[in-house]
Amino acid sequence: MSNSNEVICGCGHCQPQGQGFIQNSSLSQGQGQGLSQGQDSSQGHEGQASCCSPGSTESSDDDEPACGCSHDNAEGEDEDNDAIKLPVLIVCAVLALAGTALHLFGGEAFPFVSPLVPSLVSGVACALGLYLILPRVKESVLRRRVDISILMLVAVIGACLLGDFSEAGVVVALFCFGEWLEGFAIGRNRRSIAKLLELTPPKVEVLREGVGLELRPEEVAAGETIMVKPGSRIPLDGVITQGSSRIDEAAITGESVPVEKDVGAPVYSGSMNVSDFLEIKTTATVEDSTLARIVELVRESQAKRSPYERFINRFARYYTPLVLASAVLVALVPPLISLSGLAALGGLDVWVYRALSMMVVACPCALVIATPVSVVCALARAARSGILVKGGAFLELGAKVQAIAFDKTGTLTLGAGLNRNELRDALRPEAPTVMDELARLGIGHTVMLSGDRREVVEEIAADAHLSEYHAELMPEDKLELLRALKQEYGTVAMVGDGINDAPALALADVGIAMGALGTDTAVEAADVALMEDSLAGLPRLFRLSRKMVSTIRATVVFVLVVKIAVLGLTIAGITGMWMAILADTGVLIAVLLYSMRLLRMRL
Repeated sequence: MSNSNEVICGCGHCQPQGQGFIQNSSLSQGQGQGLSQGQDSSQGHEGQASCCSPGSTESSDDDEPACGCSHDNAEGEDEDNDAIKLPVLIVCAVLALAGTALHLFGGEAFPFVSPLVPSLVSGVACALGLYLILPRVKESVLRRRVDISILMLVAVIGACLLGDFSEAGVVVALFCFGEWLEGFAIGRNRRSIAKLLELTPPKVEVLREGVGLELRPEEVAAGETIMVKPGSRIPLDGVITQGSSRIDEAAITGESVPVEKDVGAPVYSGSMNVSDFLEIKTTATVEDSTLARIVELVRESQAKRSPYERFINRFARYYTPLVLASAVLVALVPPLISLSGLAALGGLDVWVYRALSMMVVACPCALVIATPVSVVCALARAARSGILVKGGAFLELGAKVQAIAFDKTGTLTLGAGLNRNELRDALRPEAPTVMDELARLGIGHTVMLSGDRREVVEEIAADAHLSEYHAELMPEDKLELLRALKQEYGTVAMVGDGINDAPALALADVGIAMGALGTDTAVEAADVALMEDSLAGLPRLFRLSRKMVSTIRATVVFVLVVKIAVLGLTIAGITGMWMAILADTGVLIAVLLYSMRLLRMRL
C-alpha cells in the first residue's frame, strides 16, 4: 500500500501506478467478474468514459493539472518545508501590509521616514513571496506548462519594474495565502485518511499454546486467537469464539448504535468492543483486513477524477496561455494606437500595468480547484457515513440516476431463506421507507430483477413499494433487462450483494454493492460499496451526489461571473492589481469554504 498514499488531490499525476482497487482480494487471483489490479474502476461500463486509468498512455499528458496550485503535489511536499512556509508567509504578509500602510500614510503619519522605506519593506515582502512561488515556477518550466505560477511571477516582476512595490507585495502575499489555504483544505482530507489507520491498535494480545503474548498486528496470522478487552479496538477481522459483547462499528459502517454480537458472529478491524471481554479467531491478516480495504477504497476513490475535473483541467491548459497572449496584446496594442495618433488611449506604462492586473485576475486557480475540492469533500463525507465510492465520476453519475434495479435475495430481503410459515424470505424492514425517499429525490422508477417465482416476487415488490418487477429470470435475462432500462432511462444504478450480481453491477452506470464487509467480489465489480448491511445508505448516497454536483455548478458559475466582471473593470482601468488579486483570492477562499460545507452535510 505504499504507493497509495499519493492519491488525495484528484490530480492525474498523483495516480498510483498499477495499484488495484483492493489489494490481496480473491479477484487478483483470477476469481470473479470484477476489476483486476491496475484496472480503472470505470471499465466495464457501457458508453462511459474511462477515468484515466493508472499507467495508461493518455493519462500521462491529460492528467497533469494546469493551475500550478499547491494541490498539484500536496502529498509530495516535505513536512519540514511546510513548517518553514507558514512563518515565511506570515512575515511576507506583515511586511506587505506594513509597506502598503507606509506608502499610503507614511508622509503624514511618519514624516521622518525616508520615501525609500515603503518600497524597501514591500520589496522584501516580494522577495519572500517569490521564494515561496519559485519551486512552483521551476516545476512548471520542467513540465513546459504555462500556469498560474508563471502568470504570478510575471505580474509581480512587472509591477516591481513599474515601481509599484507596495502593490506587488500585496499581490504576492495574497496569492501565497490563497495557495496555503488551498493546501490546508486538501491536507485536512488527507489527514482524515491517516486517522483511519490509527484505528488499528499498536499491540495485539495473542493466545498461543495457552499463553498470552503481546505482538504487533503485522505479526498475527489468520487463524490465530486474539483477546480483546472492553473499551479496546478490535485489531483484526475475525469470528467471536468466546464471550458476547456490544460492538460499535461506527468507524466501519457509519451506524452509530452498537450491535450485540455473540459466539460465531463476525467482527471487523477498527470496530470498538464496548462491553465485555472477547476471544476472536482471526480470519485475515492486517494487510487484508476490513480497515485496510476501507483505507484503500478511500485512497483509490480520491485518485479518480470526475468528468467535471477532466474538463476543467483541459480548459485551464488552453485558457492560461490564451490569457498570457491576451495580456501581451492589451499591453502593446493600445499604446501603438496612441502613438499612431488614431486615439489617445494612454502610454505603455498604463497598459502594461493593466495587462499585468488582467493576468492576475484571469488566473484559473479558483476555477481549477473548485471541482476537485468539492469531489474530495464529498468522498470524505460519504466514507464517514459508511459509503465508499470509487471516484468522483460515480458520485457525479449518481446525480443523474433516474432508475434503480435491485436484486432480491439478500438485497431487498434478508436472505434468510424460507421458513415454515411463509413461502418467501423476509423483506428488509427499511425497504419501503427507502423506496419512498428515493421517489422524493426524483428516482421514481425502482425495479426488482429476480430469479424467484412470480407470486413471491410480486408480493415483495408490492410490500417494498417498487414500481416494477421481473421474475423467474436467468442471469443473462437480468443483463438484457438492465440494458433496456439504460436505453429508456439513460443513467441506471444496480444494487446487489453477491457474486452472482457482479456482471449486473459492472454493467450498470453506477453499481452499488450492499453489505460489502463480507463480499469482496461484489465490491470489486461495483462502483459504490455500502459497508452497512442495509438499504438505508442509498438515499444518503443520492442526496450527497446531487449536493456535490450542485455545489460544483454553483462554484464554477460564481468564479466565472466574478472574474468576468473584475476583468472588465481592470481592462477599463477602474480597478488596479491589488483589487484583482484580492478578488481572485477572495473567490478562492469562498470556493473552498463553500465546497467544504459538504464535509458537514447532513445525510
